[in-house]
Amino acid sequence: MEGNTLVLGKDSTLHKTFYNWLPNARLQYNFTRFRNLRLNYTTSTNQPTVTQLQPVPDNSDPLNIKVGNADLKQELVHTIQLNFFSVNPFRNRNLFAFFNIRRTDNKIVNADIIDSVGVKITRPVNVNGAYDISGTVNIGLPVRLWKGSINFSTNGSYTKNKTFINAAENMISTWNVGPDVRIEINASEKLDLSLAAGVNYYKTQYGLQQTLNTRYLNQQYSMEINWQLPHRFYFNTEFTYTINSQRASGFNTRVPLWNAFISRQFLRFNRGEIKLSAFDLLKQNIGVSRNTGQNYIEDKRVKNLQRFFLLSFTYNLTKNGLGAPGSDHKLHMIGG
Repeated sequence: MEGNTLVLGKDSTLHKTFYNWLPNARLQYNFTRFRNLRLNYTTSTNQPTVTQLQPVPDNSDPLNIKVGNADLKQELVHTIQLNFFSVNPFRNRNLFAFFNIRRTDNKIVNADIIDSVGVKITRPVNVNGAYDISGTVNIGLPVRLWKGSINFSTNGSYTKNKTFINAAENMISTWNVGPDVRIEINASEKLDLSLAAGVNYYKTQYGLQQTLNTRYLNQQYSMEINWQLPHRFYFNTEFTYTINSQRASGFNTRVPLWNAFISRQFLRFNRGEIKLSAFDLLKQNIGVSRNTGQNYIEDKRVKNLQRFFLLSFTYNLTKNGLGAPGSDHKLHMIGG
């Protein structure tokens, strides 16, 4: 890696070389035809950028000065993935579990120095002890009462990072857990209904500035209907209600989102489909998100594209329109 810098008429060249040896391993055990366990180990690297390496202050913002670090090492990432898959196609039961563990050696983080008048100087440094863990478990069971199924799932993650403020170590830990349940109902051969409910809980803790510790909740409830009508017409509608709570004032929103679609297939082998889509019929779509940094919490509220309509035409290029999923070749024409 080479970079050139021109400061006060003086030209300087930065040269940096990185060598990588990246082992990988994979283990798979098949208990039966429909049940297996996979274990993957991978390594990867992230090199510092020229900007991070250049030891030249960037004072374009006099209150937030950035300076590089020519002694930065590359990040080395170790990742372990554990996947368990079990399905009983005869009883319509399944179990999926996915877990990931990632550790980063020489992780590049920011070290901030804040002086008595509030000027912040940020310099990247290498640290060890950064890692994150995530996982998902899903269980699916048949329900004969309504000729459908019920799925229970949960996902969670934990992230531990390290930064510095005035040479003091600042540990930042983030938790997330989100259970979810989904019910599929086959009311008839031509009518399907699904109901879902999920909750996501987030928590961030700071080692130094504990006044920034934060937690918030996101709830989501949804319903979807798929209905096959006479004369090759199809109707689909979906409604999602999102509740944001425990955020800053003005960001605890409740967002109802309703979309609807009607389509008709025609031509030989149903190759052609014309579809009218209506998005955000209630005109209430608003995006809310939260970001947490070393010394700040940021809530964002974005006004998304609201109610709009879309007319589309799809032509299937397969020979008989009955090809396997993923093998179809389609031509789309849209207008809205």
